[in-house]
Amino acid sequence: MASFRAPVPMFRSLAPRVAKDFFTCRQCLQNQRNAVNPFRARFFTSLPLSNSSRINSRLPVKKANIFPSSLRSKQLSTVTAAVEHGTSTKAASSFPDVTSKSVAYWLLGSAVSVFGIVVFGGLTRLTESGLSITEWRPVTGSLPPMNAEDWESEFAKYRSSPEFKLLNPHMTLDEFKSIYYMEWIHRLWGRFVGLSFVLPAAYFVVKKKVSKPMALRLAGIAGLIGFQGFIGWWMVKSGLKDDLFAPGSHPRVSQYRLTAHLAAAFTCYVAMLWNGLAILRTHRLLKDPQAGIDTLNALRDPKLSVFRKSVAGLALLVFTTAMSGALVAGLDAGLIYNEFPWMGNGLTPPKSELFDAHYSRLSDRSDLWWRNILENPSLVQLDHRILAMTTFSSIMALWAYSKTPAMKRVLPPAARKGVHGVVAFAVMQVTLGISTLLYLVPTHLASAHQAGSLFLLSWVLVLGSRIWHPSRTARLLQMAAKARSQQLSRSAVNAANKS
Repeated sequence: MASFRAPVPMFRSLAPRVAKDFFTCRQCLQNQRNAVNPFRARFFTSLPLSNSSRINSRLPVKKANIFPSSLRSKQLSTVTAAVEHGTSTKAASSFPDVTSKSVAYWLLGSAVSVFGIVVFGGLTRLTESGLSITEWRPVTGSLPPMNAEDWESEFAKYRSSPEFKLLNPHMTLDEFKSIYYMEWIHRLWGRFVGLSFVLPAAYFVVKKKVSKPMALRLAGIAGLIGFQGFIGWWMVKSGLKDDLFAPGSHPRVSQYRLTAHLAAAFTCYVAMLWNGLAILRTHRLLKDPQAGIDTLNALRDPKLSVFRKSVAGLALLVFTTAMSGALVAGLDAGLIYNEFPWMGNGLTPPKSELFDAHYSRLSDRSDLWWRNILENPSLVQLDHRILAMTTFSSIMALWAYSKTPAMKRVLPPAARKGVHGVVAFAVMQVTLGISTLLYLVPTHLASAHQAGSLFLLSWVLVLGSRIWHPSRTARLLQMAAKARSQQLSRSAVNAANKS
């Protein structure tokens, strides 16, 4: 036995050195690290201890992603903690599964900016300022005339336009400056909307703060904003040529192009508002995955299907009514039949006036009906009235449906409040519309009426966001709930082993 004692020091010197942590239980190591860093203690209390926890706890936490694409057994337990703390379980080069809240707030702020430019654009049209700038210079046009010579040059260009010759032949330079600044502010605001969207969108995509579907949506919105600038000039250009309106008539832009311009602005606004609300809703649901699953399961009730489809149809109806209002504005159709509910001697004008052959351009009169619908001021106003009252009636029917016992049991409280908000904005919008008509379209009422259409559409979207069932968010909640249950199971096993 003594012969084996001599080589022992030699073997001991050749053996690999093992850290003292190797012989210490993992719970003790965790408690020692928590004592050194209290923040780490709060963060890692929700995480199960694994073989790699000693190494991972020393690494900085990166905020990139919330859920892994494939939940392996070791990764599954970290999903719930990642939801709560914004940590990542994916490679840094991939897109996250949940978009950051900051993107939602930026989208809602962009929607507010678009809301403002829509209202200001209506004021620009109501004050007859939209045709004051006769050129489209996206870069150099950002600055107004800087001296008297520049002002004279711009005024000379306006004097050659049909609007000056037929409507404002006695306009002075000072009067021209007032309408010029209205259109210049409108165009400058449009540039601001574009830059304040495109640049932050590129930043959020590069920094991987948006999911891949959201990145594609942001690209679509950015493209629509750029196209909106082109539509705006296309619309203004129609009022600078006298071949688009009857000789001697009031110079105006094409009602078709005006409607397209407004429709593009409404679409941008809807996309920004809806996606911003969707991101915030996803984060609210992910705070408590099991409660979120229960909330979404309640929304899968078949009784809510009809209500959900009704809200979608109502949003489309509000949008269509607003676009018919653009036709009314483009044709100045609000200046005829300024009474309600009558139009002349009856509820509608005579049929010969509504379908006048004057608006047909084909010898066989095959375009008689649709040209009167889109170009006859009398029929355009009647169509807008019918759509407006249909929208109001639909909203009141939806409100009555929400009061039925069956819907009271399944409709979430937030959705019931949303219905009340839609009703309130609908009453306000009808009141503004009738007042605008009776008082011969004063600027302040007409502008408020246009803003009211956006308020009403906004609240219908808010209602829709409260009852919609997001399938992608539902899948993420299932993953988070599964991760949390496994985490609790492991914690129970560790506690049992410790005891």
